Amino acid sequence: MTNPKMRKSCVNGGVDVGKWMLDVHIYEKSLHWQEENSPEGIKRILKRLTHYRVKRLVMEATGSYQLALATAAHQKALPVCIVKPMSIRRYVGAID
Repeated sequence: MTNPKMRKSCVNGGVDVGKWMLDVHIYEKSLHWQEENSPEGIKRILKRLTHYRVKRLVMEATGSYQLALATAAHQKALPVCIVKPMSIRRYVGAID
């Protein structure tokens, strides 16, 4: 029997970007974890994301705090979407 959280399938990843911390969530797998917004934390995030076939990694535009993660993910050939925070708020308001 396989662990459904480790089974490889096409998933979307979302990252709440902060100055010091990155909150990562994979909705389809009900996974959530937090890493430091540092080179070491970004390496741990990308290593963990390679266990899944990520269709896209979505994060909000937060000045420059998302750039290191976005650049590292792009270098690993993970598709990256950086969205405006207002677009996220409007989407959440529309689905409520």
